Amino acid sequence: MNKIINEKDALIMCADSKIGLLATVDETGSPHISFFSSLQPLGFDYLTFGQFCEGLSKKFMVERKQVGFLILSPEMEIWRGRACYEHSAESGPEFEMYNRKPMFRYNSYFGIGIVHYFKLVDITDKEILSKGGIIGGALKTRLAVPFAAASDNGALNDISRGLFGQIDGLKFISYLDNEGFPCLIPVIQAANAGRDRIIFSMTPYREELLKIPEGVEVAVLFVNLKMESVLVKGTYRYAGNALLPYGRVDIERIYNSMPPQPQYIYPKPLEYRKVVEF
Repeated sequence: MNKIINEKDALIMCADSKIGLLATVDETGSPHISFFSSLQPLGFDYLTFGQFCEGLSKKFMVERKQVGFLILSPEMEIWRGRACYEHSAESGPEFEMYNRKPMFRYNSYFGIGIVHYFKLVDITDKEILSKGGIIGGALKTRLAVPFAAASDNGALNDISRGLFGQIDGLKFISYLDNEGFPCLIPVIQAANAGRDRIIFSMTPYREELLKIPEGVEVAVLFVNLKMESVLVKGTYRYAGNALLPYGRVDIERIYNSMPPQPQYIYPKPLEYRKVVEF
């Protein structure tokens, strides 16, 4: 792991056409993952992102400052690391920079209202996602689906199930490391197994996936290039057998991370009935 971001990598990570993820710690002490296309380096030891809508991640990062991040370029170059939230600003050079970007300057509905700043802790060297490894992992996941399916609770609705069923969608898992930082691992091979589980083969990123402790709370984010996304949270289990090992997430909560109203959608909020008789 590196303590600074080199200039060449920073230029790539500042491009608008990228995937940026921030993992925070939620109200229960579990990981929470958010998609921020505006996430980018500032200098060699800071990161920023420009906020244009409300969501729980902004609250989480202020209350529990340790975060994990991931940046994925269109060429499948990937960087991951850890950082700590420091402060936010509603003016200044970064605020002006974000609002001059074409993706925001010509958007009459969403302008950048706040810029958030993070001090870098460490960052990986540039990696390249293996398309062959992803395809092979996706095929293994599909083979495991019939053996892992669970639908008793009906957690995933038809829309969410359709999203996780997309072979070309991007998926990422997060759990808390030994220092309390949420770390991020690509699991693009993941798929839903019925309505109550997400499963994924142990390749690629086998060594990292095998380090996830049995029984911990994890979060899995789906996002695609149409900016559709959904976040599931639940308990992680290592399952399968020697011939077909896979990771399994038993879904306990689902968070809709898309505008206009990011919120938990499963379990459904309690329905209150009007009292008409006493």
